[in-house]
Amino acid sequence: MDSKNVLTNEISSVILSLSQKIENLQIKLDELCRSTGNCANIKTVHAKLIPEKDETNGIDIDTLCKEK
Repeated sequence: MDSKNVLTNEISSVILSLSQKIENLQIKLDELCRSTGNCANIKTVHAKLIPEKDETNGIDIDTLCKEK
């Protein structure tokens, strides 16, 4: 049972690390968008790189979140 806890903790740590990296990338992308004034082009290129999903697999990350 202890090995399951260790594995769970390792997975949780990796997920946390990836979440922080995604957040940092989002901040950099937002800054690039604001500094260049070329948000439409950035979003177009991003959409071509990461096409829309047809099915939900439990991962719903909106990398181009709009400020509310």
